[in-house]
Amino acid sequence: MEKKLKQIDLYRNNLIITDPDDPEMLGDVQVSRVIMNEDGQEIERITYDIEGEAEERVLIVYKDGKPVEEILEMAGEIAERTTRSFDEQGRMSVEYRHYLEGEPDEIRYTYNEEGKLVQRLLTDSDGEEGEKQVWIYEQDKLVREESWNEYGDLEISKTFTYSEDGTPEETVELSFLGGEETRLVTLYDDEGVISTEKRYDARGRLVSRQIITQGENGHTARIEEETVAGKTITTLEYDDAGNNTVHEETAEDGTRLTRIERQFNADGRLTGSEVWMENTLRRPGQHYQLRYEYTYFE
Repeated sequence: MEKKLKQIDLYRNNLIITDPDDPEMLGDVQVSRVIMNEDGQEIERITYDIEGEAEERVLIVYKDGKPVEEILEMAGEIAERTTRSFDEQGRMSVEYRHYLEGEPDEIRYTYNEEGKLVQRLLTDSDGEEGEKQVWIYEQDKLVREESWNEYGDLEISKTFTYSEDGTPEETVELSFLGGEETRLVTLYDDEGVISTEKRYDARGRLVSRQIITQGENGHTARIEEETVAGKTITTLEYDDAGNNTVHEETAEDGTRLTRIERQFNADGRLTGSEVWMENTLRRPGQHYQLRYEYTYFE
């Protein structure tokens, strides 16, 4: 009989101490804890500060297997509370965000006759419509997704196209954040797997390109990325169970930029990682370990 997971504790141990007097540099400190019920649902999530005190805590309450309430605590005080209701099909229909003062904001979900989500709309406590997401389908395929901000401005627009057999062919994402239009184009191979990503700036210039190569096991094996800063190559290795055990990024001349080594237990759960990040112009060097501890119900 498979053991039921009860708790996950995550610890970090810094192996490069750049400043011994900085408490953030102290090794083997707890980062987070996740607690589940016997149904495998997450009921509590805690993140800790460098002194081991709960910095943020999320409590989730279930009814009939559905998360009907979520409470966010910051430094031991309730900062925000979310309540939810579900329709007869078990789909989320209305969500309310309760703040410390005033009436809650309402988020309403709308579905089409096929049961697909077509709109998510936030209405604030004054009855004004705000953030909105819309999903548009044609012949059961998602062809467009749009997001507006609280001021009614379109922020992100995604268009999806498919080949004759229905596999993904291309996704074009337009972003209008900051008042400028940028574009991300994602191309797929014959199997519907991402093969290329191209990013363009507000002037329509190609600023980055990723070429993604799949390995024999069906997992991503290599990513080549070219930007204005140069070219990097990421290689990925997997164990027999398909777990990603090594992730390494190098510069075009072979210099290592980042390397991540992961260990998994017999259940396929991640038990530890070791991360090397070399000094670059954009980031300081790091070397640390992550350790996962699992507790199970008796």
